[in-house]
Amino acid sequence: MVEVSPSDTITVDETIVVEAGDTFDGGGKRYVANPDTLGDGSQSESQDPVFRLEDGATLKNVVIGDPAADGVHTYGDALVQNVVWEDIGEDALTIKDDGHVTIRGGSAQNGDDKMFQVNAPSTFEILNFTADNAGKMIRQNGGTTFKTSIIIDGSVITNMDEAIFRTDSSSSEVTMTNTRYSDVGEKWYNVDNVSESGNYEY
Repeated sequence: MVEVSPSDTITVDETIVVEAGDTFDGGGKRYVANPDTLGDGSQSESQDPVFRLEDGATLKNVVIGDPAADGVHTYGDALVQNVVWEDIGEDALTIKDDGHVTIRGGSAQNGDDKMFQVNAPSTFEILNFTADNAGKMIRQNGGTTFKTSIIIDGSVITNMDEAIFRTDSSSSEVTMTNTRYSDVGEKWYNVDNVSESGNYEY
Protein backbone atom coordinates (compact mmCIF):
# COMPACT_ATOMS: atom_id res chain seq x y z
CA MET A 1 0.00 0.00 0.00
CA VAL A 2 1.24 3.46 -0.88
CA GLU A 3 1.57 5.69 2.17
CA VAL A 4 0.09 9.15 1.58
CA SER A 5 -0.03 11.79 4.30
CA PRO A 6 -3.32 13.66 4.97
CA SER A 7 -1.71 16.88 3.77
CA ASP A 8 -1.31 15.29 0.35
CA THR A 9 -5.05 14.64 0.00
CA ILE A 10 -7.00 16.66 -2.58
CA THR A 11 -10.80 16.83 -2.54
CA VAL A 12 -12.24 16.79 -6.06
CA ASP A 13 -15.40 18.89 -6.45
CA GLU A 14 -15.92 18.22 -10.16
CA THR A 15 -14.60 15.53 -12.48
CA ILE A 16 -10.99 16.06 -13.58
CA VAL A 17 -10.92 15.69 -17.36
CA VAL A 18 -7.66 14.53 -18.94
CA GLU A 19 -7.92 15.70 -22.53
CA ALA A 20 -7.10 13.58 -25.58
CA GLY A 21 -3.40 12.79 -25.75
CA ASP A 22 -2.59 14.50 -22.45
CA THR A 23 -1.00 13.04 -19.30
CA PHE A 24 -2.12 13.72 -15.73
CA ASP A 25 0.65 12.92 -13.24
CA GLY A 26 -0.66 13.07 -9.69
CA GLY A 27 2.78 12.85 -8.12
CA GLY A 28 1.54 10.26 -5.63
CA LYS A 29 -1.13 12.50 -4.09
CA ARG A 30 -4.46 11.14 -2.89
CA TYR A 31 -7.65 12.30 -4.64
CA VAL A 32 -11.03 11.87 -2.97
CA ALA A 33 -14.48 12.75 -4.29
CA ASN A 34 -16.61 15.47 -2.75
CA PRO A 35 -19.63 13.30 -1.85
CA ASP A 36 -22.00 16.24 -2.33
CA THR A 37 -21.03 16.83 -5.97
CA LEU A 38 -19.57 13.58 -7.36
CA GLY A 39 -20.94 10.82 -5.15
CA ASP A 40 -20.31 8.99 -1.91
CA GLY A 41 -18.75 5.82 -3.33
CA SER A 42 -21.86 3.71 -2.70
CA GLN A 43 -23.44 1.39 -5.29
CA SER A 44 -25.59 4.21 -6.70
CA GLU A 45 -25.31 4.26 -10.51
CA SER A 46 -25.79 8.04 -10.72
CA GLN A 47 -22.33 9.01 -9.47
CA ASP A 48 -19.73 10.90 -11.49
CA PRO A 49 -16.10 9.84 -11.94
CA VAL A 50 -13.16 11.47 -10.20
CA PHE A 51 -11.21 11.28 -13.49
CA ARG A 52 -12.44 11.20 -17.10
CA LEU A 53 -9.86 10.10 -19.66
CA GLU A 54 -10.42 11.15 -23.25
CA ASP A 55 -8.98 9.18 -26.20
CA GLY A 56 -5.23 8.72 -25.82
CA ALA A 57 -5.04 10.14 -22.28
CA THR A 58 -2.72 8.87 -19.53
CA LEU A 59 -3.39 8.90 -15.78
CA LYS A 60 -0.41 8.09 -13.57
CA ASN A 61 0.91 8.20 -10.00
CA VAL A 62 -2.46 8.78 -8.34
CA VAL A 63 -4.02 7.40 -5.17
CA ILE A 64 -7.82 7.40 -5.27
CA GLY A 65 -9.14 7.48 -1.72
CA ASP A 66 -12.50 7.05 -0.02
CA PRO A 67 -15.00 8.18 -1.20
CA ALA A 68 -14.06 7.34 -4.79
CA ALA A 69 -17.49 8.12 -6.35
CA ASP A 70 -17.44 6.30 -9.74
CA GLY A 71 -13.65 6.15 -10.03
CA VAL A 72 -12.23 6.56 -13.53
CA HIS A 73 -14.10 6.65 -16.87
CA THR A 74 -12.32 6.06 -20.19
CA TYR A 75 -13.45 7.24 -23.63
CA GLY A 76 -11.20 5.55 -26.17
CA ASP A 77 -7.59 4.46 -25.73
CA ALA A 78 -6.14 5.10 -22.28
CA LEU A 79 -3.17 4.25 -20.08
CA VAL A 80 -3.62 4.04 -16.32
CA GLN A 81 -0.22 3.65 -14.69
CA ASN A 82 0.69 3.23 -11.02
CA VAL A 83 -2.80 4.12 -9.78
CA VAL A 84 -3.93 2.84 -6.38
CA TRP A 85 -7.60 2.63 -5.45
CA GLU A 86 -7.68 2.53 -1.64
CA ASP A 87 -11.42 1.86 -1.82
CA ILE A 88 -13.18 0.99 -5.05
CA GLY A 89 -16.41 2.92 -4.57
CA GLU A 90 -19.07 2.21 -7.20
CA ASP A 91 -16.53 0.98 -9.77
CA ALA A 92 -12.76 1.55 -9.89
CA LEU A 93 -12.78 2.07 -13.66
CA THR A 94 -15.44 1.96 -16.36
CA ILE A 95 -14.71 1.64 -20.09
CA LYS A 96 -17.36 3.91 -21.59
CA ASP A 97 -16.35 3.93 -25.26
CA ASP A 98 -14.48 1.70 -27.72
CA GLY A 99 -10.74 1.60 -27.16
CA HIS A 100 -7.62 -0.14 -25.91
CA VAL A 101 -7.30 0.48 -22.18
CA THR A 102 -4.16 -0.55 -20.29
CA ILE A 103 -3.73 -0.66 -16.53
CA ARG A 104 -0.06 -1.01 -15.64
CA GLY A 105 0.96 -1.44 -12.02
CA GLY A 106 -1.07 -0.24 -9.07
CA SER A 107 -3.79 -1.92 -7.05
CA ALA A 108 -7.45 -1.81 -6.02
CA GLN A 109 -9.34 -3.22 -3.08
CA ASN A 110 -12.62 -3.33 -1.18
CA GLY A 111 -15.53 -3.23 -3.61
CA ASP A 112 -19.07 -4.41 -2.93
CA ASP A 113 -19.62 -5.37 -6.57
CA LYS A 114 -17.37 -5.22 -9.64
CA MET A 115 -13.94 -3.64 -9.75
CA PHE A 116 -13.82 -2.87 -13.50
CA GLN A 117 -16.87 -2.36 -15.73
CA VAL A 118 -16.74 -2.77 -19.54
CA ASN A 119 -19.51 -0.92 -21.39
CA ALA A 120 -18.11 -0.89 -24.94
CA PRO A 121 -16.21 -3.17 -27.34
CA SER A 122 -12.60 -2.94 -26.20
CA THR A 123 -9.28 -4.53 -25.45
CA PHE A 124 -8.57 -4.31 -21.74
CA GLU A 125 -5.03 -5.08 -20.55
CA ILE A 126 -4.21 -5.44 -16.85
CA LEU A 127 -0.48 -5.79 -16.21
CA ASN A 128 1.38 -6.22 -12.90
CA PHE A 129 -1.70 -5.28 -10.92
CA THR A 130 -2.91 -6.33 -7.45
CA ALA A 131 -6.66 -6.84 -6.99
CA ASP A 132 -8.24 -7.79 -3.67
CA ASN A 133 -11.69 -8.11 -2.15
CA ALA A 134 -14.54 -7.41 -4.55
CA GLY A 135 -17.61 -9.12 -5.93
CA LYS A 136 -15.82 -9.68 -9.24
CA MET A 137 -12.77 -8.18 -10.87
CA ILE A 138 -14.19 -7.45 -14.35
CA ARG A 139 -17.79 -7.32 -15.55
CA GLN A 140 -18.96 -6.79 -19.11
CA ASN A 141 -22.19 -4.80 -19.05
CA GLY A 142 -25.00 -7.26 -18.41
CA GLY A 143 -26.92 -8.49 -21.44
CA THR A 144 -24.49 -7.08 -24.02
CA THR A 145 -23.09 -9.26 -26.80
CA PHE A 146 -20.21 -7.15 -28.14
CA LYS A 147 -16.69 -8.62 -28.05
CA THR A 148 -14.33 -7.67 -25.25
CA SER A 149 -10.76 -8.98 -25.12
CA ILE A 150 -9.34 -9.19 -21.60
CA ILE A 151 -5.59 -9.65 -21.09
CA ILE A 152 -4.22 -10.19 -17.57
CA ASP A 153 -0.49 -10.71 -16.98
CA GLY A 154 1.85 -10.72 -14.00
CA SER A 155 -0.88 -9.88 -11.52
CA VAL A 156 -2.15 -11.03 -8.11
CA ILE A 157 -5.90 -11.54 -7.69
CA THR A 158 -7.48 -12.50 -4.36
CA ASN A 159 -10.86 -12.65 -2.65
CA MET A 160 -13.39 -12.26 -5.45
CA ASP A 161 -16.84 -13.43 -4.37
CA GLU A 162 -18.05 -14.40 -7.84
CA ALA A 163 -15.37 -14.42 -10.55
CA ILE A 164 -12.38 -12.75 -12.15
CA PHE A 165 -14.36 -12.02 -15.33
CA ARG A 166 -18.10 -12.27 -15.97
CA THR A 167 -19.74 -11.75 -19.35
CA ASP A 168 -22.97 -12.52 -21.20
CA SER A 169 -21.22 -12.39 -24.59
CA SER A 170 -20.22 -15.62 -26.35
CA SER A 171 -17.58 -13.72 -28.37
CA SER A 172 -15.69 -12.15 -25.46
CA GLU A 173 -12.37 -13.68 -24.49
CA VAL A 174 -9.80 -13.67 -21.72
CA THR A 175 -6.09 -14.47 -21.70
CA MET A 176 -4.42 -14.75 -18.29
CA THR A 177 -0.70 -15.44 -17.90
CA ASN A 178 1.90 -15.46 -15.12
CA THR A 179 -0.68 -14.52 -12.50
CA ARG A 180 -1.18 -15.74 -8.93
CA TYR A 181 -4.72 -16.02 -7.61
CA SER A 182 -6.71 -17.39 -4.69
CA ASP A 183 -10.34 -17.43 -3.56
CA VAL A 184 -11.76 -16.06 -6.82
CA GLY A 185 -15.14 -17.80 -6.91
CA GLU A 186 -15.99 -19.43 -10.25
CA LYS A 187 -13.01 -17.64 -11.85
CA TRP A 188 -14.57 -17.39 -15.35
CA TYR A 189 -18.33 -16.75 -15.20
CA ASN A 190 -20.00 -17.58 -18.51
CA VAL A 191 -16.75 -17.02 -20.45
CA ASP A 192 -16.48 -19.34 -23.48
CA ASN A 193 -13.04 -18.31 -24.73
CA VAL A 194 -10.25 -18.70 -22.17
CA SER A 195 -6.48 -19.03 -22.61
CA GLU A 196 -4.21 -19.52 -19.59
CA SER A 197 -0.52 -20.22 -19.02
CA GLY A 198 1.97 -19.80 -16.22
CA ASN A 199 -0.66 -19.08 -13.56
CA TYR A 200 -0.53 -20.29 -9.98
CA GLU A 201 -3.45 -20.87 -7.61
CA TYR A 202 -2.50 -20.68 -3.97
